[in-house]
Amino acid sequence: MTEPVNPVRKGRLDGRCRVAYRQKGLANGAKFLDIATNRGQAWAVGERVDIDYHDAVLVHWDGRRWRRLVRELPERSRSLTLTKVSASTPANVWINAEDYEGSDSGLLRFDGRRWSFLPIETDETDPYQEVLALGDEEAWAFGERWAQHFDGRTWGRYETPITTLAATALSPRDIWAVGTVADGWSSEPAAAHYDGRGWQRTPLPAVTQAGMFDVQLTSVLAVAPDDVWAAGGYHTPDGQFGPLLFRWNGTAWRALAVGEGALTGLSHHGGTVWVAGDEMTSYPPYDSFYLLTQERGRWSRFGTKLPLTVLAHASSTGRLWGLAGNKVMECL
Repeated sequence: MTEPVNPVRKGRLDGRCRVAYRQKGLANGAKFLDIATNRGQAWAVGERVDIDYHDAVLVHWDGRRWRRLVRELPERSRSLTLTKVSASTPANVWINAEDYEGSDSGLLRFDGRRWSFLPIETDETDPYQEVLALGDEEAWAFGERWAQHFDGRTWGRYETPITTLAATALSPRDIWAVGTVADGWSSEPAAAHYDGRGWQRTPLPAVTQAGMFDVQLTSVLAVAPDDVWAAGGYHTPDGQFGPLLFRWNGTAWRALAVGEGALTGLSHHGGTVWVAGDEMTSYPPYDSFYLLTQERGRWSRFGTKLPLTVLAHASSTGRLWGLAGNKVMECL
């Protein structure tokens, strides 16, 4: 069943957002790819790009200001692309680091004192696609239908029923992963749950239609055991984006119709869920970015001038952080 979303009001959010940090680029620019928060601190990751060179970008919010970390990183990781970051405490921060030109992909770990680089130790050739920090020193790293779990001392390997692109946890025994399952040229959105023993796929309502491709979920948000959100999108034959939004009620997923455009981020802020989207159009300016917010069953849509994508909420300060290309934005 598809539950429609009918925005009850529209408006601009630009006046409620400001640029908190701007990253200077190399010849081909810079961009942020992910952001994480915990206990008043935040970490944003990405890359600076030259013609044939990737420069790792990691910036840290210490509660007062943003600062880029360079010398703090192991030298081996400084030319990698940092794609995902997760922090369960300020002393348990994990980053997925990809080597697009070689085979030096791995993980960066911060234990509260220093950063260390952990190369991939698996027979799989694909790099990690998601990382999730848990507790004081636990972590999960996800690949192509497999995952590795770090319990604080050793790694264990698990098979997963989906290719995980995003993960979140309510506890070490209540973890959600979303992504995709591909079969040849076709693919479909997918979700899986870990209960402390193993991973099980949870069925989603059928949404795929003829002509849809690159169908995937790229963001997941767990508010409570009976309130989990998953978002993503797909491409259409005419070059447009289509949105995917699902909500778990404790027993099943329900699909929500949200208009046009791929959905790129989820966050829980001010007692409501926020969804970032990119509505591609066939006329200038081609991309139209927006935020949806849901409260008490009512939806509102806000336009944003900048391409606000990945979202993260710092509950201790009330800040809603977002990424917009080479900028970290502070909203509301």
